[in-house]
Amino acid sequence: MSLNIAQRRATRAEFAKNVELLGLTPADVAAALGVDGARIEDIMALRRVRRLEDAWVLRAFLLDCANRSGVELVPFSALRGNPEDYPFLDAERIQDRLLD
Repeated sequence: MSLNIAQRRATRAEFAKNVELLGLTPADVAAALGVDGARIEDIMALRRVRRLEDAWVLRAFLLDCANRSGVELVPFSALRGNPEDYPFLDAERIQDRLLD
């Protein structure tokens, strides 16, 4: 899945706003996902993303946090739907919240 410039801009803003709404920092997210804070910052900024699933893993993590805490997130405009519906994504990797 390739995002155009407008979708990339929107996705970066959505990640930033949703992390803020959850009261988290990139370091908090990183600790929960077992990576360093710079890695999460890169994913949030859609730079140096190693795997196509990385942004989807972050999205899934944020959605989980929102469900547990009752926080309503800003909807993701480009990263939407069920990853299992996209044959080019490794849905198991996303489900298992795997980042490397």
